[in-house]
Amino acid sequence: MKGFKFLILSAVLAVSVNAAAFDANAPGVALSPATNAQEWNAQKEFFQKNGYLWIKNFFSREQTLLLQSWAEDINSASEKILSLMQSSGKSAEYFTQMPGTLIVVPESKNPLLACRAEDMLTCYPDLHHFIAGTVSSYIGRMMSEPYVLFKDKINFKWPGGGAFLPHQDFPAYEPFGPREHITAMVSIDPATLENGCLHVAKNWRETFAGDTALNAAELEAGRAVLPYVTGGSAHGSIDPKYSGKIKWLALETSPSDLVLINSFVPHYSEPNKSKNPRRAMFLTHNRLREGDHRSAYYHAKRYDPYNPTFHFATPTNARTK
Repeated sequence: MKGFKFLILSAVLAVSVNAAAFDANAPGVALSPATNAQEWNAQKEFFQKNGYLWIKNFFSREQTLLLQSWAEDINSASEKILSLMQSSGKSAEYFTQMPGTLIVVPESKNPLLACRAEDMLTCYPDLHHFIAGTVSSYIGRMMSEPYVLFKDKINFKWPGGGAFLPHQDFPAYEPFGPREHITAMVSIDPATLENGCLHVAKNWRETFAGDTALNAAELEAGRAVLPYVTGGSAHGSIDPKYSGKIKWLALETSPSDLVLINSFVPHYSEPNKSKNPRRAMFLTHNRLREGDHRSAYYHAKRYDPYNPTFHFATPTNARTK
């Protein structure tokens, strides 16, 4: 299997991203990969204005199958780790501090069900190379400067998997240095309203214009942090007085799609009420000029896995949840 993946990886990295035409006059929901300077500029402008970008058919069929194969491998490894956690009686810290292993976080209501697995790219170097050659390079090209990976995870969201409450990512990332982040969501399964697809805020800056509790300049720039809950099961989620005013856009994505969001756009997902999983990889990047912080981030997470900073608006346990 490893040899097969290596051959496929070599092939797909040589294949350019699907080159369907970009419609600059489209309503601005699902676009196609950029192929010329005008399209790159249009996508960058759309992303900077809205805080998200949905690209249809970013991955080829071969690339999509390869990503799904990696997801299956990561799931198998995650199940083994959770089983060992339960049977051995050892703490989560014992397993997260083992070098070269996934950081597996169970659902708060089911310790044998993985909510997410992190630091995949350390454990799967071929996946790391694949992401760097496709997703990371696309982000850098669009933003006209190089970006590096800051963190990586897969959210499994099995049938019955919990919701991720409305939140912004920046407050959880702020302690680690970079001020700009772009997270790429790679759908492993089709995402639907029933199984808990991603929702992003529409025109959220306009929604809160004139709110005296927010910094006007930061809001206009799309960098305002909305008030959020601290402690308890809703830790890190946007204050309901604010999230209740937001208009949301559901992104019902396909496995070949790529979604980019910045760390300020509010977003959330509902519980999975279907009979099928809704797995998705989330690959967070920061500008290279702000430094490479991935090793420091995962060192902190491995040695303090229950720190609430790592459990913003998630259906997982932390010290204060």
